[in-house]
Amino acid sequence: MIRFNVFSEPADRRRNPNFGEVRQFSFKLSGISKFGEVHSDRLALVAILCTLPFCSEELKVSWPVSQRFREATKVISRIKVIFSEGSIEPLERQNSGRHALSFSGGADSTAALAVMPNSTELVFMLRSKSRARTLYDSHAALESCRQLRNLGYTVHIVESDFEYLRSPIGFPTDLAVASPTILLADSRKFESVAFGTILESAFGTSGSRYRNYVDSSHYRLWSTLFQSVALGYSLPVAGVSEVGSAILCRDHPIGRFHQSCIRGKWEEPCNKCWKCFRKNTLMAALEGSDMPNSSIDSIRKSKEVRRNLIEKKPIRHEGVLTYSLQRISGGGEIIQSLRDLVRVGAIETDWMEYWYPPSSGLIDEDYEQTSVGLLKKYLGEMVKSNIDDLHSWHNETSDDRETRLSRFIRLI
Repeated sequence: MIRFNVFSEPADRRRNPNFGEVRQFSFKLSGISKFGEVHSDRLALVAILCTLPFCSEELKVSWPVSQRFREATKVISRIKVIFSEGSIEPLERQNSGRHALSFSGGADSTAALAVMPNSTELVFMLRSKSRARTLYDSHAALESCRQLRNLGYTVHIVESDFEYLRSPIGFPTDLAVASPTILLADSRKFESVAFGTILESAFGTSGSRYRNYVDSSHYRLWSTLFQSVALGYSLPVAGVSEVGSAILCRDHPIGRFHQSCIRGKWEEPCNKCWKCFRKNTLMAALEGSDMPNSSIDSIRKSKEVRRNLIEKKPIRHEGVLTYSLQRISGGGEIIQSLRDLVRVGAIETDWMEYWYPPSSGLIDEDYEQTSVGLLKKYLGEMVKSNIDDLHSWHNETSDDRETRLSRFIRLI
């Protein structure tokens, strides 16, 4: 086990009144996996990943780090990171040929695994049980891990309670989920850490407009910090839409070992959450089916689904919903109103089926060629017209959209 102790200052508690003066979070291994001796720079990176949002002015790390890591943290602009006196030797990248994937058991991380080397090791972060009330159920993800282990993959399961630092429960930063992988990197000699980040998240099309991810503050921050601890920051499916990741999981042999719903049991998704609504609708579109009854029922009965459709502007991953509703029939007046809301017929969505070639630079160079070959095999490349449609993506609130939204709200 590795345990971190966090002591907050008055300014921190004003920023996060529920945080308290002293908190702890830990990481515990199961099975034959071992942390071994973890380099100080990597311990510090985990500390930053898990506590950065709770810091008001400064983050004081009570151990020395390398000068390289100290310099790298200057990319953090909101706060100042302070380390204990002294300096240690920086890490150099291993030449092991061994790469890790921060694995969730869902479609996107399974799609990433499908285009990575067969020697990739999976690291699953298991949320510790608590008295805190939560709908999360690890059953399906653990079963996915078990089946992939039976196929011959090396799978590490690390239990942690760092999600309870935040209120509501969740990751303090989106990449905090990689903390277990970082802590295992010394003993396993990992060269890089991969994530199942897809195009909608990387290039902004889940929101209001396209962005070039490599120019973003998110990329500058985390790629700099990961590289400073000798770990490549790799996004094998950053050029793949949620539509493409569903196609990969449908067509690749390991695709059947995933389940996106984190509330239901293995092969028994809840069919009530926002993720189930989106995924079920998309799979119906890919199969050429009618609008699933479960999706129609969710709009009527699920507060979460209704909230996402009504309150989110734009709707998260709205383009994927547009793609799906454009290709399925049925659903009645409510679904037709939803089609109007998400601009079915008014925007192009074919590009979502293909791989975006400029994203190849986000794949670790050690296996970039392998991944690109598999992405081309299973999805094919976007042509210029597809790329133009992607680059011109925009989805902003307007009077016309508000009128269509009001019509939809009246119907439900």
